[in-house]
Amino acid sequence: MKEMTSAPWDAIIFDYGRVLSCSPGREELLRLAEISGVSEPSFFELYSNTRDDYDRGHVDYRQHWQRFAEVAGVEITADAVGRMVTIEAEIWTRINPGSLDLAREIKSCGLKTAILSNMPSDLLAILLTKFDWLDEFDVLTWSCEMGVIKPDEEIYRACLDALGCEPARSLFFDDRPRNVDGARRVGMDAHVFKSAEQARAIVERGLALR
Repeated sequence: MKEMTSAPWDAIIFDYGRVLSCSPGREELLRLAEISGVSEPSFFELYSNTRDDYDRGHVDYRQHWQRFAEVAGVEITADAVGRMVTIEAEIWTRINPGSLDLAREIKSCGLKTAILSNMPSDLLAILLTKFDWLDEFDVLTWSCEMGVIKPDEEIYRACLDALGCEPARSLFFDDRPRNVDGARRVGMDAHVFKSAEQARAIVERGLALR
Protein backbone atom coordinates (compact mmCIF):
# COMPACT_ATOMS: atom_id res chain seq x y z
CA MET A 1 0.00 0.00 0.00
CA LYS A 2 1.38 3.38 -1.01
CA GLU A 3 2.01 6.12 1.52
CA MET A 4 -1.21 7.94 2.28
CA THR A 5 -0.29 11.57 1.63
CA SER A 6 -3.98 12.39 1.14
CA ALA A 7 -6.83 10.20 2.28
CA PRO A 8 -10.63 10.53 2.50
CA TRP A 9 -10.47 9.29 6.11
CA ASP A 10 -8.58 10.16 9.27
CA ALA A 11 -9.28 6.81 10.94
CA ILE A 12 -10.21 3.28 9.90
CA ILE A 13 -12.18 1.24 12.42
CA PHE A 14 -12.52 -2.53 12.55
CA ASP A 15 -15.01 -4.79 14.27
CA TYR A 16 -13.33 -7.74 16.01
CA GLY A 17 -15.44 -10.88 15.57
CA ARG A 18 -15.45 -12.24 12.00
CA VAL A 19 -13.41 -9.22 10.85
CA LEU A 20 -10.12 -9.26 12.76
CA SER A 21 -10.91 -12.79 13.86
CA CYS A 22 -11.87 -15.61 11.52
CA SER A 23 -15.45 -16.75 11.09
CA PRO A 24 -16.46 -19.90 12.97
CA GLY A 25 -16.23 -23.02 10.85
CA ARG A 26 -19.27 -25.16 10.19
CA GLU A 27 -17.80 -28.02 12.22
CA GLU A 28 -17.34 -25.71 15.21
CA LEU A 29 -20.91 -24.48 14.98
CA LEU A 30 -22.14 -28.05 14.71
CA ARG A 31 -20.19 -28.94 17.87
CA LEU A 32 -21.72 -26.03 19.76
CA ALA A 33 -25.19 -26.82 18.46
CA GLU A 34 -24.86 -30.47 19.44
CA ILE A 35 -23.68 -29.64 22.96
CA SER A 36 -26.45 -27.08 23.40
CA GLY A 37 -29.16 -29.43 22.20
CA VAL A 38 -30.36 -26.97 19.56
CA SER A 39 -30.54 -27.87 15.87
CA GLU A 40 -27.80 -26.31 13.77
CA PRO A 41 -30.03 -24.21 11.46
CA SER A 42 -31.44 -22.37 14.49
CA PHE A 43 -28.36 -22.33 16.67
CA PHE A 44 -26.34 -19.40 15.33
CA GLU A 45 -29.38 -17.12 15.07
CA LEU A 46 -30.25 -17.84 18.72
CA TYR A 47 -26.59 -17.57 19.69
CA SER A 48 -26.39 -14.09 18.14
CA ASN A 49 -29.79 -12.83 19.25
CA THR A 50 -29.42 -13.70 22.95
CA ARG A 51 -26.04 -12.01 23.49
CA ASP A 52 -27.02 -8.38 23.99
CA ASP A 53 -26.78 -8.25 27.79
CA TYR A 54 -23.69 -10.46 27.67
CA ASP A 55 -22.00 -8.06 25.25
CA ARG A 56 -23.05 -5.09 27.40
CA GLY A 57 -21.20 -6.67 30.31
CA HIS A 58 -24.41 -6.98 32.33
CA VAL A 59 -24.23 -10.78 32.70
CA ASP A 60 -21.48 -13.42 32.74
CA TYR A 61 -21.18 -16.48 30.53
CA ARG A 62 -23.26 -18.64 32.87
CA GLN A 63 -26.16 -16.20 32.78
CA HIS A 64 -25.77 -15.79 29.03
CA TRP A 65 -26.08 -19.51 28.37
CA GLN A 66 -28.98 -19.73 30.83
CA ARG A 67 -30.76 -17.05 28.80
CA PHE A 68 -29.95 -18.94 25.59
CA ALA A 69 -31.41 -22.13 27.07
CA GLU A 70 -34.59 -20.35 28.15
CA VAL A 71 -35.17 -18.89 24.69
CA ALA A 72 -34.31 -22.18 22.97
CA GLY A 73 -36.47 -24.20 25.35
CA VAL A 74 -33.66 -26.58 26.34
CA GLU A 75 -31.71 -27.45 29.46
CA ILE A 76 -27.93 -26.95 29.40
CA THR A 77 -25.80 -28.43 32.16
CA ALA A 78 -22.88 -26.64 33.80
CA ASP A 79 -20.54 -29.16 32.17
CA ALA A 80 -22.00 -28.38 28.75
CA VAL A 81 -21.60 -24.65 29.36
CA GLY A 82 -17.95 -25.20 30.28
CA ARG A 83 -17.32 -27.12 27.06
CA MET A 84 -19.03 -24.47 24.94
CA VAL A 85 -17.04 -21.67 26.57
CA THR A 86 -13.82 -23.52 25.75
CA ILE A 87 -14.88 -23.91 22.11
CA GLU A 88 -15.88 -20.24 21.94
CA ALA A 89 -12.45 -19.18 23.17
CA GLU A 90 -10.85 -21.30 20.44
CA ILE A 91 -13.14 -19.83 17.78
CA TRP A 92 -12.79 -16.16 18.65
CA THR A 93 -9.01 -16.17 19.20
CA ARG A 94 -8.26 -17.41 15.69
CA ILE A 95 -7.05 -14.28 13.93
CA ASN A 96 -7.65 -13.26 10.31
CA PRO A 97 -4.09 -12.45 9.23
CA GLY A 98 -5.20 -10.50 6.15
CA SER A 99 -7.27 -8.10 8.23
CA LEU A 100 -4.54 -7.58 10.81
CA ASP A 101 -1.97 -6.98 8.07
CA LEU A 102 -4.29 -4.40 6.50
CA ALA A 103 -4.74 -2.60 9.82
CA ARG A 104 -0.99 -2.51 10.33
CA GLU A 105 -0.36 -1.13 6.85
CA ILE A 106 -2.98 1.56 7.39
CA LYS A 107 -1.36 2.54 10.69
CA SER A 108 2.13 2.59 9.17
CA CYS A 109 0.90 5.02 6.52
CA GLY A 110 -0.19 7.58 9.06
CA LEU A 111 -3.89 6.95 9.62
CA LYS A 112 -5.36 6.11 13.01
CA THR A 113 -6.87 2.68 13.61
CA ALA A 114 -9.40 1.43 16.13
CA ILE A 115 -11.36 -1.62 17.16
CA LEU A 116 -15.07 -1.16 17.89
CA SER A 117 -16.54 -4.45 19.06
CA ASN A 118 -19.52 -5.96 20.82
CA MET A 119 -17.43 -7.98 23.25
CA PRO A 120 -18.30 -9.77 26.52
CA SER A 121 -16.03 -9.36 29.53
CA ASP A 122 -15.08 -13.04 29.69
CA LEU A 123 -13.74 -13.13 26.16
CA LEU A 124 -12.11 -9.70 26.42
CA ALA A 125 -10.06 -10.92 29.38
CA ILE A 126 -8.72 -13.75 27.20
CA LEU A 127 -7.91 -11.42 24.29
CA LEU A 128 -6.07 -8.92 26.48
CA THR A 129 -3.94 -11.70 27.93
CA LYS A 130 -3.22 -13.39 24.62
CA PHE A 131 -2.75 -10.59 22.06
CA ASP A 132 -0.08 -7.91 22.50
CA TRP A 133 -0.95 -6.54 19.06
CA LEU A 134 -4.16 -4.98 20.40
CA ASP A 135 -1.95 -2.16 21.68
CA GLU A 136 -1.06 -1.31 18.08
CA PHE A 137 -4.52 0.24 17.64
CA ASP A 138 -4.97 3.86 18.68
CA VAL A 139 -8.37 3.23 20.28
CA LEU A 140 -10.07 0.11 21.63
CA THR A 141 -13.80 0.44 22.23
CA TRP A 142 -15.37 -2.64 23.84
CA SER A 143 -19.10 -2.85 24.50
CA CYS A 144 -18.67 -4.58 27.87
CA GLU A 145 -16.68 -1.59 29.16
CA MET A 146 -19.20 0.91 27.78
CA GLY A 147 -22.36 -0.92 28.81
CA VAL A 148 -23.64 -0.16 25.31
CA ILE A 149 -23.64 -2.26 22.15
CA LYS A 150 -23.73 -1.60 18.43
CA PRO A 151 -25.90 -0.43 16.75
CA ASP A 152 -26.59 2.12 19.53
CA GLU A 153 -25.36 5.55 18.46
CA GLU A 154 -23.53 6.15 21.74
CA ILE A 155 -20.87 3.51 21.18
CA TYR A 156 -19.92 4.78 17.72
CA ARG A 157 -19.63 8.33 19.01
CA ALA A 158 -17.51 7.21 21.97
CA CYS A 159 -15.05 5.55 19.59
CA LEU A 160 -14.97 8.58 17.28
CA ASP A 161 -14.49 10.98 20.19
CA ALA A 162 -11.58 8.91 21.49
CA LEU A 163 -10.04 9.05 18.01
CA GLY A 164 -10.72 12.78 17.66
CA CYS A 165 -12.37 11.97 14.36
CA GLU A 166 -15.48 13.33 12.66
CA PRO A 167 -17.92 10.62 11.50
CA ALA A 168 -17.56 11.50 7.82
CA ARG A 169 -13.77 11.14 8.12
CA SER A 170 -13.96 7.54 9.34
CA LEU A 171 -14.18 4.19 7.57
CA PHE A 172 -15.76 1.26 9.42
CA PHE A 173 -15.90 -2.47 8.70
CA ASP A 174 -18.34 -4.80 10.47
CA ASP A 175 -19.69 -8.22 9.50
CA ARG A 176 -23.26 -7.49 10.65
CA PRO A 177 -25.48 -5.32 8.40
CA ARG A 178 -27.37 -3.83 11.38
CA ASN A 179 -24.10 -2.54 12.85
CA VAL A 180 -23.10 -1.07 9.50
CA ASP A 181 -26.49 0.62 9.26
CA GLY A 182 -25.97 2.04 12.76
CA ALA A 183 -22.61 3.49 11.74
CA ARG A 184 -24.08 5.03 8.62
CA ARG A 185 -26.83 6.70 10.66
CA VAL A 186 -24.07 8.40 12.65
CA GLY A 187 -22.50 9.56 9.38
CA MET A 188 -19.61 7.11 9.06
CA ASP A 189 -18.44 5.53 5.81
CA ALA A 190 -19.32 1.93 6.71
CA HIS A 191 -19.24 -1.38 4.85
CA VAL A 192 -20.33 -4.94 5.53
CA PHE A 193 -17.09 -6.91 5.85
CA LYS A 194 -16.88 -9.95 3.56
CA SER A 195 -13.13 -10.60 3.38
CA ALA A 196 -9.79 -8.95 4.01
CA GLU A 197 -9.36 -8.69 0.25
CA GLN A 198 -12.66 -6.84 -0.11
CA ALA A 199 -11.74 -4.46 2.72
CA ARG A 200 -8.34 -3.80 1.17
CA ALA A 201 -9.97 -3.04 -2.17
CA ILE A 202 -12.30 -0.50 -0.53
CA VAL A 203 -9.37 1.22 1.18
CA GLU A 204 -7.26 1.32 -1.95
CA ARG A 205 -10.17 2.49 -4.11
CA GLY A 206 -10.83 5.34 -1.69
CA LEU A 207 -7.21 6.42 -1.84
CA ALA A 208 -7.08 6.24 -5.62
CA LEU A 209 -10.00 8.67 -5.89
CA ARG A 210 -8.05 11.38 -4.08
